[in-house]
Amino acid sequence: MENISIFCADVGSIKAKKFGWAADTPDRNGIQLGTDIKLFAELISSAISDGCKVAIGFECPLFVPMRSDPILVNSARKGEGNRSWSAGAGTGALATGLVEVLWVLNKVASLQGQPPKAELSWVTFINSDSVFLWEAFVTSESKGTGHAEDAAIAIECFKSALPNMDDANAIEESSVLSLVGAAALRAGWSDNIVILSEPCLVIKA
Repeated sequence: MENISIFCADVGSIKAKKFGWAADTPDRNGIQLGTDIKLFAELISSAISDGCKVAIGFECPLFVPMRSDPILVNSARKGEGNRSWSAGAGTGALATGLVEVLWVLNKVASLQGQPPKAELSWVTFINSDSVFLWEAFVTSESKGTGHAEDAAIAIECFKSALPNMDDANAIEESSVLSLVGAAALRAGWSDNIVILSEPCLVIKA
């Protein structure tokens, strides 16, 4: 795809300098790295204003499974392997990511003067004026030397999956609670409660 700007944030404590991001935009030669969450939101807003198709990823669990069997309520999502969303690192990233995702969405909406429209379906995103939200899943074997580099690794995997993104989806869950959908509703990026039941695309590195 041409004219697509791809962003990804590796969530973590901002105070402890464990938040990192990467951006691949048409106006730059190569992937830009950074650690400032405010600049991350500003670059996203600029890409939207420039008329780019924008995809924003976050390296944390963005939805959790809904299971009828109580024994499986806390079990890993199908495709996670030994890095379950409900394990120690996963729950920490989930909680930290939830508030950082919401902050980014709120900041972009403020910069734009109004919230963009969030989309979790790749096919709908391609054919609409919306911003695509996706989950990055960087395994321990694929991690780089820092948080921003991990975000860049996720972007490279995203790009390598183009244009058939659904074929690259790493997590298959039919019934979910969407945390990114909840953030989108709260930030005004969506007004459709159905988004709470929609899984997002997960790109695994």
